[in-house]
Amino acid sequence: MTRIELSRSVLAEPSGVALVLAGPAAREMWPHSGDRAVIAVGGRTATSITIDPPRRAGIGFITRVVIREGATTVAAGRLTIQPAVDLPSGSDLSLVLTASEKHERALRRDGKRYLDKLARVSRDRSSAA
Repeated sequence: MTRIELSRSVLAEPSGVALVLAGPAAREMWPHSGDRAVIAVGGRTATSITIDPPRRAGIGFITRVVIREGATTVAAGRLTIQPAVDLPSGSDLSLVLTASEKHERALRRDGKRYLDKLARVSRDRSSAA
């Protein structure tokens, strides 16, 4: 098992990011193919992701993330949303996963893409309000 830690800042308040994660977009933003979220490993694309609705954790939010290949869990962890230290009205996102070593490269790539997309969608929704 290996630990994957990814982070990203976004110009959107934590509650706005949590609202994005509370809807169907939470799962749909993970890199996917067709109607299933996937991680392409060895040419196979049978991995699904579960992202729980966010819940309050101190001054931020936290959500559980589980990634499975069939019935086997290949990664599990959490996504935290905290007020940004250096960005007024912003948030710091942190995705921490414990994962199978054979999936590490794909999970790092897809996790980074996920945080980038989450940041973009949250920022766009925040500036539209």
